[in-house]
Amino acid sequence: MSNKNLLAALVILAYTSVQSTDQYPELTHNYDSVFQADMNELRSHYKYSKGDPFARYARGGKLIYVTKEKSPIHLNNIKKPVHGRFIKADQYFSEDLIYKATIKKETEVSVYVLKDRLAEIKSQDHMMCEYKVKLNSYNGDNDYYYNSLKSLKGPYLSLTSNNGYNIKSFIDEKTLQGFIKDKRGYDSGSIRVLIKGRVLTLSIFDCPQTEGKGQIIKDLTEWGELLIKANL
Repeated sequence: MSNKNLLAALVILAYTSVQSTDQYPELTHNYDSVFQADMNELRSHYKYSKGDPFARYARGGKLIYVTKEKSPIHLNNIKKPVHGRFIKADQYFSEDLIYKATIKKETEVSVYVLKDRLAEIKSQDHMMCEYKVKLNSYNGDNDYYYNSLKSLKGPYLSLTSNNGYNIKSFIDEKTLQGFIKDKRGYDSGSIRVLIKGRVLTLSIFDCPQTEGKGQIIKDLTEWGELLIKANL
């Protein structure tokens, strides 16, 4: 190959790489920062207080109380109805297809995509940039029992803002707590759902930028209420 042709090929390759990362932020390490504000990832920012084993503190120093006097419901015992607009990805796609666009596979996480995108995802054989929902447990592997979501709001808003997000709360109740946020032009949102001591997190990232904040809030609120009602 001549030097001229080699230079042309390198230019095309560089352009394709930039275009791909612009269109599909999940292909870069920046994708992790988009979801950095998810409650599951934020657990690493909280530490247990040595002087009070039932409390843990955020970086801002605010204590958040949980208890070991009783255990939360096990994740497997929670009924998890699916919102009518979505389908559970692993019922239709392999783990390789679901997770190959991310850095690593997360444990105890369920991924959902829009039902009307099923045929398109199958034909393109990738989920690089889809309107996706993640469902996981905020409690992680511990058995601490949460009586309310109220004390989690302040530290979360502060930490998320410090990570460069524009964030607002759209619901703040004892069993439902939701946030809508944006960063670098991409909208995302999350809602915490308190079920018998355990906190579930639903997170949405509007990678294709087709749904908007209003739809994210609607989907999260309806799905959160669906989980609450199913587990009464």
